Amino acid sequence: LLARALGFVASLLLSRTLGVASLGLYSGILITTASPTSPMSAVLANNATMLAVRHRDTVPMWHLLRAHAVLLAGSFVAAAIGCGAMLSTGHLLASPLLDGSVLLWVAVGLVLGQLLTQLVTGVCHGADLSRQAAWVTGGVTLMALMLVYPVILVFGLAGVLVQAMLVALLPACLLGMMLWRQRQWLTVHSLRLGVLQSEARTMFYQALPNMAATVLNNATNWVSCIYLAERFHGHAGLGLVAISLQWSALMLLPVTSWGGRVMRTLTLAHERGAHALRGEVLQQVQRCVGVTVLAVVPVLLAGRWVADWYKADVTMLWSMLTVNGAAALLAAVNLVYERALFCLGEQKNWLRVSMLAYAAQMALTVCLIPSTLLAVAWGNVVALGVVTVTVSVILLRKQRHAEVGE
Repeated sequence: LLARALGFVASLLLSRTLGVASLGLYSGILITTASPTSPMSAVLANNATMLAVRHRDTVPMWHLLRAHAVLLAGSFVAAAIGCGAMLSTGHLLASPLLDGSVLLWVAVGLVLGQLLTQLVTGVCHGADLSRQAAWVTGGVTLMALMLVYPVILVFGLAGVLVQAMLVALLPACLLGMMLWRQRQWLTVHSLRLGVLQSEARTMFYQALPNMAATVLNNATNWVSCIYLAERFHGHAGLGLVAISLQWSALMLLPVTSWGGRVMRTLTLAHERGAHALRGEVLQQVQRCVGVTVLAVVPVLLAGRWVADWYKADVTMLWSMLTVNGAAALLAAVNLVYERALFCLGEQKNWLRVSMLAYAAQMALTVCLIPSTLLAVAWGNVVALGVVTVTVSVILLRKQRHAEVGE
């Protein structure tokens, strides 16, 4: 929650202090570094959680981190290459608002920090150390939240980007030290570590369809939210998209904060059978949608005041927030659905569904973006709706087959 709040507050202060153009550049850098990173980081986190649940009573959690070392290194190289390609394609490196060397160092730190933190927190969720992980991450983020305004005043855009990099890196370092100190004081046989590494590799390769789906998602969103928005509507349009994305993140703030716990709960339910998993999926969907409604309504009610705070186009921003509210409800459902398919080993189906959804999103956005910036928001709603409907059908069929088998 605090991590999302930090991004929201930093964006608001940047817009009011340095202008919408600086906010657009800040958001563009964060989105560009996250886009090639999150496909691997999400899989590393989910796999680490599942392995930690499976071996919670037999293996020190520190060794689960060691088992992922090679996969982590490979993921970092792949994400860094993707980030470099996206930065060179766009105009971020050539921006007069930020030195190019600072941008590159920050990008490297953000990529590494996101991968490390997701992996370590995934292990913590599976080891039932979520509270400790939340305290560490929350403490780092709270300190950054208190310092963000002085950092902007003294160091400007470069300072707040370096701060974001540190917020990404420090939790992984501190939580890793915690797991190292809590490890059992015994020597693990090399074969045992080799078995863990083999399990981690197998699960990683099985999740390649999930990674491909996330790559498609991120590529579609990057083209829609960054490339096309800037091309047809300039920096002002990119700034409006950045503001709407920040408030969309606020709408999803409660749900995204417990994604790791949802994965753990569904994993344990899956171990008890198909009927238990179905009941848990329904319960988690109701919970996520209910909480998201409570987050969406206040944002929509305050939409016109939000536009005034940012000194933005009131009609356009409020319209984008309204459409994004509907998207948030669908995203809350899909957060549970994705993890349910992951537990069922249906990664290939998830990839197929994602390809269909993102094709529809891209087609709609490309057709409408020259005439209206709302194309970005409507394209997102269409993609999420396709995923929700299609995955509902898949899960229903899986449940019926399981009942027939029983």
